[in-house]
Amino acid sequence: MDQKNLPKIIDFHTHTFPEKISAKALARLQGFSGITPVTDGTISGTISRFEEFGIDMCVSLNIATSLTAHTTINNICAEDNAMYDGKMVFFGSVNPLSPDALDELDRIKTLGIKGIKVHPDYQGFYTNEKRIYPFYEKVSEIGLPIVFHAGWDCYSPNDIHSTPLMNRQVALDFPNMKMVLAHFGGLNMWEQVRDLLAGLPNVWFDTAMCKTMGLSKELFMEIYNRHSEDRVMLGSDCPWENPAESVRYVKSLPLSDAQKEKLFNLNALSLLDII
Repeated sequence: MDQKNLPKIIDFHTHTFPEKISAKALARLQGFSGITPVTDGTISGTISRFEEFGIDMCVSLNIATSLTAHTTINNICAEDNAMYDGKMVFFGSVNPLSPDALDELDRIKTLGIKGIKVHPDYQGFYTNEKRIYPFYEKVSEIGLPIVFHAGWDCYSPNDIHSTPLMNRQVALDFPNMKMVLAHFGGLNMWEQVRDLLAGLPNVWFDTAMCKTMGLSKELFMEIYNRHSEDRVMLGSDCPWENPAESVRYVKSLPLSDAQKEKLFNLNALSLLDII
């Protein structure tokens, strides 16, 4: 990426799908979430609306829900990263329960993919299960950031697989692992985020769905002020939250211009090893 033309606003939490399956995937997700998507879910459809959204670049997060899907997903990620350089960064994914999960993590590193995403609800594990610990050891070893869905999810509303308490244990047990806990540390569990996660040195938060799910600015600032301003990033969860709303939410917060610049781009660029 040209260092002279670095993006000013980066959405660190978006989702896109291959054109052949995007309509079907969005219909299924809309069915159990009840949320109308704001894009058609395709890469081109998302990029075409960057100006409208007020963003310059985004991170597209993939999820390997089955035990065998990761090879195809990560190959496509590598291809898309080369094709859309400067507009989208595509994270790979591995199901931690897959028999070849550790080998696939090594392969992701060789493919030049800058990070991975896991979704414990979709992938069928709790984040602090000891059977997942070898996976975290490998993630720590290869040094790539790992994005976790954190907190409540409409897919599994009565069985939360990634709570602040679970993730505090993981963060303490793996201090060298770069943990990005989506949804500001735990969707709809923000008081626990404040008390259990804010301030941990190997934890990053994104702001995905904070506006949609009604995180008050007062509680946001309580968490922010206990955490490091170097480890909070803009996120939307597009197509489920309009990135323009995510940007407006952050702009309305009582933050300095320097703090907003970190939140909008500098922290993401640093974590992505671009600056």
